Amino acid sequence: MKINWKIKLGIILLLTSIIMYCFAYFTLHEHEKVLFYLVIDLAFMPLDVLVVVLVVEGIINKKEKETILEKLDMIMSVFFSEFGTEFLSKFIKISNKNDKVNNLLKSINNWSDNQFNNFLNELKKTPCEIDLNLNSNERKIFLIELKELLVRNRSFLIRLLENPNLLEKDTFSNLLLAIFHLDEELEKRDLKVELIESDYEHLTNDINRVYSTLVYEWINYLYYLKLHYPYMFSISIRTNPFDDNASIYVDE
Repeated sequence: MKINWKIKLGIILLLTSIIMYCFAYFTLHEHEKVLFYLVIDLAFMPLDVLVVVLVVEGIINKKEKETILEKLDMIMSVFFSEFGTEFLSKFIKISNKNDKVNNLLKSINNWSDNQFNNFLNELKKTPCEIDLNLNSNERKIFLIELKELLVRNRSFLIRLLENPNLLEKDTFSNLLLAIFHLDEELEKRDLKVELIESDYEHLTNDINRVYSTLVYEWINYLYYLKLHYPYMFSISIRTNPFDDNASIYVDE
């Protein structure tokens, strides 16, 4: 069995220390001084361990976590650019239950930090829901288009889910799992035929689970952009899916 390089290094350093102390003890003939400094060094060892474990390791872990969260924010950016914003728009267009929320999110570019935090906390307590009270034809079209969108982006979503950094962000992981569950529910149904009401209600619950988490992640993502990347925040606001009058063009 191969010996770990850290163990080898530890043995070498320990032997080096023993040799140097033995040299000082037997060659310099200042036994009291050698023993004195040996005791002093041993006395400081617990303090050294304390500093390394609690302080230095804490700083390193914090930096590593910040790096992971930075990568996660990049993943969020890719998610909303490639899929999330379009996916969110699908729900907004057919929802007639969230006028209050929709009107509020139209003005998100003017929100203060407190407004962002308050709304995110409110979403945790009271999830957003949409009203899918559609007629038979509208229902079929909506579900078929939703299914097609998920099928087109399935490979992209699978690649996101494979990223180990997602373990650091439970809400986004839960969003992806909810999306995959909805994808599976739609995939196994023939949506061209009329669904019975109880089955439609089941799908509505799955859709609301996705929608509420998606809105939360979108707002959280915008808040991050506002704090760190104003230029990216600008384009996200100009393509705000909740604002019917949003335009990519900059109008000063």
